[in-house]
Amino acid sequence: MFKQAALYTALFAILGASGTALAEQPANGFGLFAGVSSHKMKMEPALVPDYSSSGLSLGIDYQFGVADSFSINPFLMSAGERVSGGVSDATAGHGILGVEGRFWFSPEFFLGAHIGSYTEVLQANSSNVSTSASGGGAGLTLGWENSAKGSSFGGVFVALQLDRAKIHYDNADTELSGARLHIGYRWK
Repeated sequence: MFKQAALYTALFAILGASGTALAEQPANGFGLFAGVSSHKMKMEPALVPDYSSSGLSLGIDYQFGVADSFSINPFLMSAGERVSGGVSDATAGHGILGVEGRFWFSPEFFLGAHIGSYTEVLQANSSNVSTSASGGGAGLTLGWENSAKGSSFGGVFVALQLDRAKIHYDNADTELSGARLHIGYRWK
């Protein structure tokens, strides 16, 4: 995880040094978003075969414009997903509590890097038995946000988020990778 955080920090430094400043900093505001999500899990030691899940995701954030081309976005996301592969007849819940730094290429396009606390809850549908794990992770987000204040779609945004995390069960570690595609609205 620390190697990824160093990579994301270096990426932001390069983007910040090479980018042009916006005329104004990104707008502050509360955002609400929903979309689709997919995760792949690999357990070490391999107590069960690799498994994957897909479903729906919901999230909230608050954007703080901190400079002409940068914003900080604390966020909370949750996903409910159907599991396939090595774990059958189960559902998964995934959550992230994190913070993201965003570099704005223009008033509408951004690249973000985030770190957070990741959780997974697996529940067997037939027995109502559940197990949970948590750990740290990081990821990238690429997005577009309509900055037009007077238009019908002002505040609408779309984002693709990619994540990697290592979560810890009692008897195994799980490498989690995920992708989410969201559409949302920011009140500015």
